[in-house]
Amino acid sequence: MITEDYVSFETAKLLKEKGFNGDFTKAYSTNGTLISNFTENCIIAPTNQMAMKWLKEYHCLFIDIELLSGPSFSWYIWFMNDPKNMMGCSEDYMNYYDSYEEACEAAIQYCLKNLI
Repeated sequence: MITEDYVSFETAKLLKEKGFNGDFTKAYSTNGTLISNFTENCIIAPTNQMAMKWLKEYHCLFIDIELLSGPSFSWYIWFMNDPKNMMGCSEDYMNYYDSYEEACEAAIQYCLKNLI
């Protein structure tokens, strides 16, 4: 069964701090539980793809997830306002992830903590 992949509670809090907003069907309660029925006190829980789209459209940051041998995944950040300027994974450039979703989460967090 294929399901939606929501950002983690930590990432949802970072997104809120950076001004992410929208009309979504899921949120995190104040204790970090993912819920469907929520109030204004909750933190919106976007999918990985919605967070990546927001970074692209509002901050010109394109997240590129790469499949490596293994299989493992890595990510790159492209600055869309300067396509020749690319930033790799972080200070620890050789950081690989076991799943596409883990790589997405790591890249989103990197953007929120270091580029916005």
